[in-house]
Amino acid sequence: MTESLSVDVDSFAGVALLRLRGGLVFGENLKAIHDIVTRLTNEGLDRVIVDLTDVASTDSSGITALLDVKQLVEHMILLRPSDRLRSALAVARVTSLFEVVDDERQLSRCLGELPDHTNAPDGGNR
Repeated sequence: MTESLSVDVDSFAGVALLRLRGGLVFGENLKAIHDIVTRLTNEGLDRVIVDLTDVASTDSSGITALLDVKQLVEHMILLRPSDRLRSALAVARVTSLFEVVDDERQLSRCLGELPDHTNAPDGGNR
């Protein structure tokens, strides 16, 4: 049996980082991910990193949850998705909606290419 889904919120280089653990599958509380990202966007954040390192399995409900979150933010980065998840995203033809990175080095590079204003709580007015 797959471990229950848990979501921890952290940050990486000033960007919201959601660390998912367990199953990103039907029957889990996938709405929790949506609720967390909604709260973050209400705080003025519009980019998010989803760390999938400890996600044991994903089904179509999990992919739908990721797509729902993507609708809430301007930039969404998937960190360390499994090969199976990558394949599922490709079959669904949605891979291009996400930045997909394998490690923190690629993540830092990806974040450096994004506009700096995207996570400023004051809307970028510095």
